[in-house]
Amino acid sequence: MKNTASLTVKRASALVAIAGALLATTGCTYTNQPATTIVYSASDGQMANLLGENNQQDIQLRNIMVIAANEASQGRVLGTILNQTEEDATVTLAFPTETLTVEVPAGQEVRLENDENELLLAEAGANPGLLLKDVEVSSNVTSSTATFNVPVLDGTLEEYAPYLPTAAATPSATETASSNG
Repeated sequence: MKNTASLTVKRASALVAIAGALLATTGCTYTNQPATTIVYSASDGQMANLLGENNQQDIQLRNIMVIAANEASQGRVLGTILNQTEEDATVTLAFPTETLTVEVPAGQEVRLENDENELLLAEAGANPGLLLKDVEVSSNVTSSTATFNVPVLDGTLEEYAPYLPTAAATPSATETASSNG
C-alpha cells in the first residue's frame, strides 16, 4: 500500500511540474501585450487621428510624410486624409515652417499623391532621414488636435522619386557640365 500511495504522489508531482513548465514557456503573452494588438504605422509615413464627440476617429491621417531634397528645398506632403464625418472638413497641418490646409469632403478621403491634391511646403524644414517634430493637426469638425512627428524622405527610394519637388527642375550633372564648358 505504501508504494502505491508514494507512486501516486510522485505522478501528481510530475504532472504539476510539467504543467508549471508549460505555463512558464507558453504564458509569455499573459504578461506582455501581443504584437498583433499594437497599432503602428506600417509604412514610411506616420499616422494621426482626430477624435470626435464619441471618441471616434473622425479624421484620420495615414502614411503622412514629406519628400524633399534637403531642409531648405520645397517639400511635397504625401499620405491620405480620411473624413469619417457627415460634414466637409478643413484639416490644418501646422508644420514647423508653415501651416497648410486640406479640404476633405464628408465621408471621403483625399490622397495627397494625386496631382490635383498636391500639397507643397515652401521649405521642408528638415533634411531627409530626419523628422519634422511636433506637427499639429486640427480640423473644423472635431474639437481635438493631435501632434505627431513627420518623416522627411528624398527620392532615393524609387517609389518616392516622382514626388520630389525639385526632380524635374534640377539639371543633371551632365547638363551642368556641358553648359559650363
